[in-house]
Amino acid sequence: MKFLAFFHIALIIVFAALNGMMLYLFMLQLPYGLDPFLFSLASWDRMSPQIGYVAGISGFLAVAGALLVQWVPEVWKNRLLYARWDFSHPSSDAFLTTRKQPFENRELLAKFPEVKDSGFSRKVQSEVWHRLYGESGHRPVVLNTQIHWNMLRDLFVLGLYFLVFFLIGWLINMGVPFQIVGIYMFLFGTQTLFLLFAARRTGFRMVDNVLALSLGMEEHKSTPLGKKRK
Repeated sequence: MKFLAFFHIALIIVFAALNGMMLYLFMLQLPYGLDPFLFSLASWDRMSPQIGYVAGISGFLAVAGALLVQWVPEVWKNRLLYARWDFSHPSSDAFLTTRKQPFENRELLAKFPEVKDSGFSRKVQSEVWHRLYGESGHRPVVLNTQIHWNMLRDLFVLGLYFLVFFLIGWLINMGVPFQIVGIYMFLFGTQTLFLLFAARRTGFRMVDNVLALSLGMEEHKSTPLGKKRK
């Protein structure tokens, strides 16, 4: 677990550094890439003092983002990820859903009638799921998906953080040619959307894994969770 925690932090640092570099190049009105970055360093004296200010701001935002994403409470990360204020954890939609799950929904509702009796209250769905999580949260299939979800969720929050500062930088530098703006808009926007969908899907997979285990479905190296072994 210590290795995974170290890997998580290392991934955040690398991601923050790459996004800080993108923001740095954009503010200098340079295209994205290693060559423009090296060019900016070689031209430091010629571009001073503006380049020093840009480097300082970009570096500060990168460090602040890497630290901030680890301090933000989980409930706020979930609110940003699922765009809900109340019951933002994916377990609030665990029982009433149209997504494909590794088990029959009728079997699930038959085992937990209190969910249906409550009118699929999000509060009740969350309470039932968290009770089940307390019983199977130590299982490898749940731990693995939870680790991946935590990583993707943190990267999404960090990606959103840099997207906001990119948009602020664009407003400050409205004179930047659109061919350059378009490149960075694509990079910041695409990574944020990718992480949004990947983190949401992984969160729902973690929820479904807990439910599948509660129905007696077993983990097996050669059989996906939810497929009963013959």
